[in-house]
Amino acid sequence: MSNPIERSSNQAETDTSSISRRTMLMAGGATIAASAVGVELDRGTLAQSTPNAGIPLIEASTCVLTPEMTEGPFYLDLELIRQNIVEDRTGIPLKLQIAVADATACTPIENAAVDIWHCDSHGYYSGVSANMPGPDADQTDIAEAAAATFLRGIQLTSADGIAEFETIYPGWYIGRTIHIHLKVRLDGEAGKTYEGGHTAHIGQLFFDDAVTDQVTQLEPYSGRPDEYRTLNESDGIFADHIDEPGFMVTLTQNTEGKIEDGFLAAIVIGVDPSA
Repeated sequence: MSNPIERSSNQAETDTSSISRRTMLMAGGATIAASAVGVELDRGTLAQSTPNAGIPLIEASTCVLTPEMTEGPFYLDLELIRQNIVEDRTGIPLKLQIAVADATACTPIENAAVDIWHCDSHGYYSGVSANMPGPDADQTDIAEAAAATFLRGIQLTSADGIAEFETIYPGWYIGRTIHIHLKVRLDGEAGKTYEGGHTAHIGQLFFDDAVTDQVTQLEPYSGRPDEYRTLNESDGIFADHIDEPGFMVTLTQNTEGKIEDGFLAAIVIGVDPSA
């Protein structure tokens, strides 16, 4: 495994020119339907009959090309293929299912490499030296995070176009709303790591502030100075795109009424394979 790369950078990621090359291809949205039980995702709305629904399938009559967002300063090319990216981090469990669709053909993309990275419950990214999540930042925690690889990993999509990760609900850091970064790569070589290929999409995933309000009341998220937390509507990157598909994950509680038991998060990302 490669050693984490320490980067000195501005934590705030305040690049307001966040949407790059791509715009909406077609009106409409991709639909996810489970093969065995009733799960349907239509433009980001999840109706789930059971919390343990099977891997969804993309069945789209119309497609949306998801606009890109800034990569941010904390991407590391560790190329590490793994489903569980938690390592030693504590937090509310999050099973993340990302469906990757060919927006030009309205079909799932198999063997796409979905690379995700995000901060922990207190706003620290692994592998970087520039962590400053807020006024509660701790120098020991900053040093430990800089030498770690938590909450980073790659999964290949199935024949149904699904990449699935086991992670935790992200925390916040000053200047940004809660989010997960992702990169979709195609035509590379996969072993223990993923190498080569080309990048078809760079984006970010976001969470409902109302849900986050509840999450931050629980350990290990509680006790932080939440007056410094940025909400979706105030985020310099996401605020102008809240109503667009392909950004906001749909969350379903694993146990109704007990958010401490975690969530299933699902989203469809439409990409142009030739990009």
